[in-house]
Amino acid sequence: MTAGTGDRIQYTKTGKSEAVNQIQAAIIYNPHGGQVVLRHELQDVAAFLRQHGWAVTLQETTGPNGATELASRAVREGAKIVIAAGGDGTVSEVANGLLNTDAALGVLPVGTTNSWALQMGIPALNPWLPSAGVARFVANLEERMESPIPANYYRKVLLDAARLLVEGRTVAVDVGQVSGRHFLMWAGIGMDAEVLESVSPVEKAALGSWAYVLNAITAVGRRSSTNVRLSIDGKTTVVNTPLIIVSNIQLYGGIVAIGANARINDGKLDVCIFKGDGFFTFAQHALKVLSRQHLRDPNIEYYQCRELVIEPARTLPVHLDGEPFTETPVVIRTIPLALKVIVSNKKRGDLFGPQ
Repeated sequence: MTAGTGDRIQYTKTGKSEAVNQIQAAIIYNPHGGQVVLRHELQDVAAFLRQHGWAVTLQETTGPNGATELASRAVREGAKIVIAAGGDGTVSEVANGLLNTDAALGVLPVGTTNSWALQMGIPALNPWLPSAGVARFVANLEERMESPIPANYYRKVLLDAARLLVEGRTVAVDVGQVSGRHFLMWAGIGMDAEVLESVSPVEKAALGSWAYVLNAITAVGRRSSTNVRLSIDGKTTVVNTPLIIVSNIQLYGGIVAIGANARINDGKLDVCIFKGDGFFTFAQHALKVLSRQHLRDPNIEYYQCRELVIEPARTLPVHLDGEPFTETPVVIRTIPLALKVIVSNKKRGDLFGPQ
């Protein structure tokens, strides 16, 4: 079974696959997208896909936005599936190269947070668990050796993710758009974008996702709220806030469901506005989000819309899918069903609305 591309795999009595129509696929790997280098493991994934009748190429990015150009080139050369091997930033870059094409996005999660994979049920190493450190150590050790290590948990996770690519289904999903750039997961305005800018590559490599948490705690005392004029599908309101999250999916950072009511194919974006200043207020908001009670909090406003105009009294930084991008003012809008993605065959009614 293939990922809904129309190509078909037949199996012989020996269990080997024979391609009736060979699937053209490209793996785009960002070796700087996580805390480990996984070239050995990705070669195993490519071999697994070839055993299932796929023609696979493996390419590495060389700089910022390089994955977007590689994805666009892969489509021009006939790829029907383009696989992002990296973190959320790499997934976003590859997605930008596939919009409004017949090629589908696949994901091999090897990044720092892997939010898209965790949200969509793609096998991934959860970076928040203590065992993630051990898995990274083993993978880093293997990269320095000529032979594979049987206990390499990353290999198991990636092969499970590759199996989902073979057995999964293809669906169309919405994306968001800001100033000609598109996002798959979220846009953040204010404090979280400032935190992302403050985390150094050294901190990210050493601490992983926890680097963002530690920098967020210190940023609370530095950043105060500002008045922001919002136009939400043409309706204007003014709020005083340090942070606005615009979500296309439910999970934020792979752990908290800030966009609790988000559906990835409903043609809408979910807007969460956090009000108030200081560490105590920040802690309250965090607890409410963790317990999924934030939609009942009077100090948090939640909207769904197709277009959002953000005009703050002072300039605020903006990130898209965890990567610093621009500054306010900005116009954010949804582009319905612009991207094909491979997901599990298990139905997720809480993520997908009726089509």
